[in-house]
Amino acid sequence: MEEIRVRQDYPLSLDQRVERAKCFKQAKGQLEAKLKAIRSYFNSPHAPAHNGPPSCDRCNTRHRRLAEAIHDFYQEHQPYLDDEYFRDLEMALNNPRGPQLSDMHDAYQKQVHKLLKADLCAPEPMDDPLLVEHKQSIAQKFDSSMETQSIIDEYIAGQRSALSNPSAVNLINALQVVTTPEQRAQAYIDYYCRAQPKDLPQQKNFKAKYVRLFEQLTPHDTVVSAMRAEADDVQANKVFDLRQQLGEMQMAFSAHLKNKAKRAEKDRRMNDRGVSPRLVSCTLEDCPIDINVLMEETIQCAICEWLDHKGVSRGRFHYCSVEHAEEDFDNHERQEHQCCMGTRCLYHPEIGPEGESRVDGTELCGICYDCENHEVVSYFCSEECYRTNLDFHRDEIHYGRNIPNMAQTLLLYSPAADMEIVDHPKPPI
Repeated sequence: MEEIRVRQDYPLSLDQRVERAKCFKQAKGQLEAKLKAIRSYFNSPHAPAHNGPPSCDRCNTRHRRLAEAIHDFYQEHQPYLDDEYFRDLEMALNNPRGPQLSDMHDAYQKQVHKLLKADLCAPEPMDDPLLVEHKQSIAQKFDSSMETQSIIDEYIAGQRSALSNPSAVNLINALQVVTTPEQRAQAYIDYYCRAQPKDLPQQKNFKAKYVRLFEQLTPHDTVVSAMRAEADDVQANKVFDLRQQLGEMQMAFSAHLKNKAKRAEKDRRMNDRGVSPRLVSCTLEDCPIDINVLMEETIQCAICEWLDHKGVSRGRFHYCSVEHAEEDFDNHERQEHQCCMGTRCLYHPEIGPEGESRVDGTELCGICYDCENHEVVSYFCSEECYRTNLDFHRDEIHYGRNIPNMAQTLLLYSPAADMEIVDHPKPPI
């Protein structure tokens, strides 16, 4: 029956490389034992006697058997399927001048270079231009007579230089020195499952699950395939949830626009008939003056007005005059503009940063984007406080409400377009 050979796909996976190395090491041990037995026999009294030069049957037989053992090893453990390679081995073994071991070694070395070139230099979708150039350079060296170990050393050095991820470099270094499956599993754990201070509970459980699989010496490819499948499922569920939330937001926004249009129409009709005044008391304590908030111009806290639009139920705070607004400023700040971080606030016990403002004079306060999208308003005194406490805020507020962690910046306060901002006067130095 004709032998059917299946060509290997490249590049090889880590498990495939480990298995090839394991098989090669075992086969080489068997070859060395076989060569030792042959030499021992021909050095013993049981071997035929020497006939003397120029042709000695004993020496020729010994040389032939050694060559056959090496030939069988090279043929059974060929690194790369190539018909020309088998023909070269047969010609070297059956050379009319006797077996040519050097020709066998050369043929095998060429096969090793073909395998390594096909495996290590195969292009992959994630290769950047620097790595592609490095692989092309190494491929040319495999076509030369350069020593194999020197090429491998240069390849590994280039991989270290081309990779920007320090963890990947550490994995490469670790795999060069491990000698047992347990050590190899630990190298995988350090790369794929190393715990990080910012890991969420779900991430900790995910990593712990696959640490156990690596510790059980489950093959690397099996574990990584399972990790990727689970991560893809989680990502797909997140995308599905976000799409649902987006649909709900679009429906809510559409309803909001309709209600806004109805209110605008109602206001227009009321204005046409003449509107009765709507009076509220001045926010400053003990001030007896009432304010008609339907007047064209009123004095009120711009931040509270903005928060009221965002859904915070603190209401609006009106004043009968700029002087009363300035007089009530500090008291109002303490009571109504408290950072949601409380004692963890970067500026606690102060209300917020001193003297900071944007170019237009407004405060650097704001609310969390992610919370607002889920009808939760989390007020921060400043962008800096938000960034400092972001992880704690997500663990305390987002996690229990299934709020996705998307935003990295604060939704900064911005006054209404029809507002004229009057700065609170700074105290004299």
